[in-house]
Amino acid sequence: MVRMKQDAGLIRIWRNDALAGVELLRASGTQHHFPKHFHEAYAIHLHERGTMAFQYGQPQVALKPGNINILAPGVVHMCLPADEQALNYRCLFVSPAFLQYAVLDPGATRLPLFERLLCLGDLELFQSLGNAHRYLETDDDAFEAETLLTSGLAALATYSGQPHARIEAGSEPRHVTTIREFLDANYDRRIALADLARLVRLNPVYLVRSFRSSVGLPPHAYQRQLRLSRARQLLRLGTPPAEVAEMVGFADQSHLSRLFKQTTGVTPADYAKGL
Repeated sequence: MVRMKQDAGLIRIWRNDALAGVELLRASGTQHHFPKHFHEAYAIHLHERGTMAFQYGQPQVALKPGNINILAPGVVHMCLPADEQALNYRCLFVSPAFLQYAVLDPGATRLPLFERLLCLGDLELFQSLGNAHRYLETDDDAFEAETLLTSGLAALATYSGQPHARIEAGSEPRHVTTIREFLDANYDRRIALADLARLVRLNPVYLVRSFRSSVGLPPHAYQRQLRLSRARQLLRLGTPPAEVAEMVGFADQSHLSRLFKQTTGVTPADYAKGL
């Protein structure tokens, strides 16, 4: 059974009961501007119409119809229309567990390096992933959809050129790791910059500059993204949006709703409907 969330404007997000670990998004005729954010899953963007400006470093990437863009969990990025033309695109959000199941041999643990991968002009792969997406939307044939999706993910692993690589830990400064771990453990608490400065014994201005350089977001925005990620998890479990807001540390439900729609394109209530 397909569990479809209500259309919020021209963006839909849903899951299919037949395929755990995969969330899907379809945007039609939208000009929604997604501010800097990250995903807890691998994000695979299939671009169908218009030009999207994709920013996750320098220079900015312009996505055209037929392009595939893949980002690993935790990669900070923003995306918006490059001009006045409305956009059509599809996204698959694939959990690390599902990717491991799809592309690795039994017992293997090293996932493909999909930190930032842009595939241009591979029409066969674009159509295969797009068909998997459409089948999971209509529930026509989940078996075929899973076959197409797993085959497409394996092709992406080969496309990356590093099918058994991963980013090694320890590539960021120790104080950044300390702050990140503290925020991960205390995402729902009110935290002051002075608390972080005392934690790592650094000047707050340098602290923010260094964290932003390594992570892509300042500490307060990173904490906000953690709260939104946890909010999605709770909404999937059926927790009412008002309770979710309090549980993840937002001031109230309206605060959660505003930031959630800004980042995902749908409201918490629309996201949760049908689950």
